[in-house]
Amino acid sequence: MPAELRNLRSATLRQQLAAYLDTPKPLNVALYAPLPHEVDLMPLLHEYPQHRYGFPRCGKHGYMAFHHVTRPATQLTPGALGILAPLPELPIIPAQEMHLVIVPGVGFTADGQRLGYGGGFYDRYLPRCPQARIVAAAFPEQICRDLPTEAHDLSIPHVIIA
Repeated sequence: MPAELRNLRSATLRQQLAAYLDTPKPLNVALYAPLPHEVDLMPLLHEYPQHRYGFPRCGKHGYMAFHHVTRPATQLTPGALGILAPLPELPIIPAQEMHLVIVPGVGFTADGQRLGYGGGFYDRYLPRCPQARIVAAAFPEQICRDLPTEAHDLSIPHVIIA
């Protein structure tokens, strides 16, 4: 997808996320640093500065934690598969304190099935924050009629499409 179209669609999706973020009450939001083909939600940090944003850092045995990031340019560094991850010394936002988790993915179905990147990190993380609203933002090209899933794969209750 051309960069201009990606940026336009990403902006549209960020506007659609306003329903979850447009509140003066500070929220703990699990976000992610996008790969070149994913929705870019990084401007949310400036659009909704009242919230506290966590970015995932993956560890051993499928463990993932979200670290509080305020300055992505200096606090995110390339990790596994070149995906930007927070510095390990940044504070962790406990899963039970998350209000909103925005989940990345390769593909989704209209009813919320998700194809991730094969590590199962989100499938292990999401049950640790049952109080959080779980959302995915996707481009139309990421929506599939059917996806291969396994018993442990969790579905996403809200998939927002540009």
